[in-house]
Amino acid sequence: MRHLRIFVAVADELHFSRAADRLGMAQPPLSQAVRRLEKDLGAALFDRSHRQVRLTAAGMVLLDEAHELLAREQRLRTLARRAGDGGLGTLRAGVPPDTTVSTLSALLSACARHSPGLSVDLQEITSEEQLRLLASGGLDVGLVHQPVDATELSLGPEVCAELGVVL
Repeated sequence: MRHLRIFVAVADELHFSRAADRLGMAQPPLSQAVRRLEKDLGAALFDRSHRQVRLTAAGMVLLDEAHELLAREQRLRTLARRAGDGGLGTLRAGVPPDTTVSTLSALLSACARHSPGLSVDLQEITSEEQLRLLASGGLDVGLVHQPVDATELSLGPEVCAELGVVL
C-alpha cells in the first residue's frame, strides 16, 4: 500500500520532487519505491524522457485501480477503528412474527451489553424467508423455528419456550 500511495502521488504531480515534498520524504527513496513497484509489476509506469514525467499505458491502468484500492483500504481502516471503539454499525436480524416481546427484549438487552455501539435492524419474517436471506447475505443473524434445513449455516444455541393456549 505504501508503494501505491507513492505511485499515486507521483502520478498526480507528474513530478518526482514535488511528490516527495507532498509525502514528506526525500526524492531518492521515492524513486526507489517507484522502481521497486515497476519491477514487481513487470511494467514501466512512467515515461521519464525529455525532462518530463508522463504515465505509460500500464501507469494509467494502475492509477485507476490504485485510487479504488486505496479508498477501500481507508474504508477498511475506518470500519476496523469503529469496531474497535464499539461502533460496529448495523446488525440485520430476522425474527419470526410470533416472537414474544419478552424474548425480543432479552435478546436486544444482551446485544446492547455485549456490543454497545451496535444498531439492530429487526425484520419480522418467517423462518423459511430468514434462511433464504441468511444464505444470500440479506440478513446477518436470524431467530428460526426448528426444524429447519440449515446445512449451509451455523446454528447457535437452541431455546425452548413453553406454549400455552387461552380459551
